[in-house]
Amino acid sequence: MRLLLLLAAMATYTAHAQWFPLWQHRFPAPDFLTGFGDVGTGLDLRNDSLLVGHSWMNASSTTLFDAPTGQLSWSESAGDTVFHQGGRAFFGGAVLGSERVAAANGIDVRTRLQMLDGTLLWSLGGGLSDVQFMAGPLVDAAADTACALAYAGNVLHGFRYDHSGAAGAWQNPQPLPWTGFNACLANDALLLTAMMDHPNSFSDVPRLMRLDPATGAVLWAHWLCDTMAFLVNAPAITVPWQGDTVLTAFTTYTGNVELRLTSGADGSVPWSFTDPLGFTPYLASVAAVPSEGRIYLALDNGTVMAYTAAGDRLWMDTLYTAAPYKAAMVLANQNRVVGISAQHQGLPQGQDFHLRTLDPQNGAVLAQAWVNDSVNTHDLLEDALLHEDRLYLLTAVTFDTLSILNESTTLMLSAFDLSGSTAIQVSDAPSIPIRAVITDGSIRPLMDPAVRRWMLRDVQGRLVADGNSTFVDAAYAKADAGRYILFGSDGGNRMLVKP
Repeated sequence: MRLLLLLAAMATYTAHAQWFPLWQHRFPAPDFLTGFGDVGTGLDLRNDSLLVGHSWMNASSTTLFDAPTGQLSWSESAGDTVFHQGGRAFFGGAVLGSERVAAANGIDVRTRLQMLDGTLLWSLGGGLSDVQFMAGPLVDAAADTACALAYAGNVLHGFRYDHSGAAGAWQNPQPLPWTGFNACLANDALLLTAMMDHPNSFSDVPRLMRLDPATGAVLWAHWLCDTMAFLVNAPAITVPWQGDTVLTAFTTYTGNVELRLTSGADGSVPWSFTDPLGFTPYLASVAAVPSEGRIYLALDNGTVMAYTAAGDRLWMDTLYTAAPYKAAMVLANQNRVVGISAQHQGLPQGQDFHLRTLDPQNGAVLAQAWVNDSVNTHDLLEDALLHEDRLYLLTAVTFDTLSILNESTTLMLSAFDLSGSTAIQVSDAPSIPIRAVITDGSIRPLMDPAVRRWMLRDVQGRLVADGNSTFVDAAYAKADAGRYILFGSDGGNRMLVKP
């Protein structure tokens, strides 16, 4: 063993603050190889309660956490196979969950209402047999009702719920096949953006529709682009804007970003904007901050773009990331923009997630972090939620991506404080001396026996090990040469250099 205390000016890789998770929760790994052992089906936050929908051992599961601390309040599972679509939402003084599930007659949609302590109040199936896509639950707080939507056999099915159970259902046959859809509520308006397989087009064509949530009747509908061309290259996304006005975005093979605001009342378009780019964009995510008049898009390569509702592009943060399983997301509020992207750097742990906070005014990167699950394969994006200064990120990780017969996943929830209280300032240029320990052997002598939990991260913020001193010491012994930071649960930390 060789320990050497070094006092030197050390430069690191970036010129940004680097923040680390406030807490992380690893959900249990499956007991058998399931192919998708633990995957997420939505996040919701109310006060200090964080709600997570997920499947575990192919069963529908719901878990409630204390959001500031990560302490688990309760977790409950139902014994049926879950197909990875659906969500969770707080519904009055209860928890509502909807998802695709295996049923006796095929693939159905099922909704369950639970009390805040996890007690099941009711569970209702839709009686369907071939659900291809679904959306929901969508909670209408003003009406104290919720709905779930399911597409099966060229028919859109709507299910309404109140706190006592079923409150109505409807069917709306569709003349053209759908390849997917998303839905949102804007005041009392139910807006759907369906991607339709149009016989006269070379690509799926987006159609925006307003439906009556009680009857499913189409109140108005508009094609969002030409139905005779090869245009849309990724699903269109619609999100609420102000009142019953909604924002829709889509991208085209011809290199355009298309934005439009639509009135839910009559389908009129008060504003639209086309941004021609020098490359072909593929839309991945949309975030809107109506109070600031700002629109943010994420492309599948991690690029984030900002627009004003007046029709100007403010800035573009271009990454052009490469990853085996591309995924990107943008979240925003009045104070910050967060970009999340999968990134593969040729490292043995496969793809990780790169998180960065961006200045809403000019797109400057303010801080960054990496999320790397300790299972050394590919991290997969499940969901994320931004609330004021807190970011909650739900990621899955594959155990084995080489053989489908051995594949299974587990799930990790990470919570970040973006206000800067957990940031470590680093710099490209030498500034102040940093006290570091150079060692290629055991780091146990550096760990206070009274401290039970330790965390080892590389200087990019990626987790190397999290556990007791024995576990972290063994991980350091196997780690590549480089610089690491050792954190103790007592608040102390050290810089380590492994030759």
